[in-house]
Amino acid sequence: MRIRPACCGALVLALALTAREARAQAAVVSDLWRVAEGTLVGPPALAEGGSAALWTPAVVLATPQEWGRLGIEAVHSPADIGLNGGVGSLSLRVGRLGTLSAVYARLGYDGLVRTETSPEGIGSIPVYAEAVSLGFARELEPGLVAGLALRSLAGQLDVESRTQLGVDVGLRYSDRSHVTIAVATRFFDPTLRAAEQAASYDFGCEYRSLPSPMWGTIVVVRVRYGAGLSHGQGLEQWLSGGVALGPGGVAEVDAGAAREVVTGVAVWRSKFGLSVKAGAYRVYLGRDGGVNGFGASYRFGLTVELT
Repeated sequence: MRIRPACCGALVLALALTAREARAQAAVVSDLWRVAEGTLVGPPALAEGGSAALWTPAVVLATPQEWGRLGIEAVHSPADIGLNGGVGSLSLRVGRLGTLSAVYARLGYDGLVRTETSPEGIGSIPVYAEAVSLGFARELEPGLVAGLALRSLAGQLDVESRTQLGVDVGLRYSDRSHVTIAVATRFFDPTLRAAEQAASYDFGCEYRSLPSPMWGTIVVVRVRYGAGLSHGQGLEQWLSGGVALGPGGVAEVDAGAAREVVTGVAVWRSKFGLSVKAGAYRVYLGRDGGVNGFGASYRFGLTVELT
């Protein structure tokens, strides 16, 4: 059973502890990231912004004047879920070779306590997942970007703990007809052992309209579709669209939905995103509506372009 973003903290803990040993060990390092992934409006393979290098290694600095990019994000879920954490990333241009990206991310549950015969807590239950990533990407041909990332993954779920390495790849291609296609792996174990159960595989495509004058400014419309596969789960799908206003997307609004299968039942989650750019700074908000009344999760981020 794979733990999903809509589950509350106690349910997540119970499911992981009762899973098969190999699956439970994989869950320690991978499943909490499903909450953070849920706050992305578009497919992870098309991720942009401060945490993009966590979701796909195919991340390069877009403009020649930009020699670096700094991203800081916070992920917050409601009190009945209790999951909080953050992502920090730094991308640097390495001459004409490409872009080097480093990421540190950590998510954990707050307020889970251990009890015995009395409801009074006798200690906390540690639950967290941590990822450290170092990646490199470059443009192989005009519009074609390839990336490779080495991940160090760690996690603890009560008395269960695990540390493993992963090697991820990403490809992203944008053609002149304003279409972008991307694929990426996440937490892939090249040895194909039990740790492979932590891996997921993502696909995304996007269509961007030509910039058009509207509402007294320049408008670009974007439509995205994505699909993802995780071990033992059905196909997860994303559909979203957005509008970028002003040169370079001074303000962007996105909305969409994701469909996934939980214990054999298909569920839908709503998604919303908003970002505003001022000079070298972009501030953004992502919201995952959640399912079954467990409440929404949020992502707050800041990206700084270093020029």
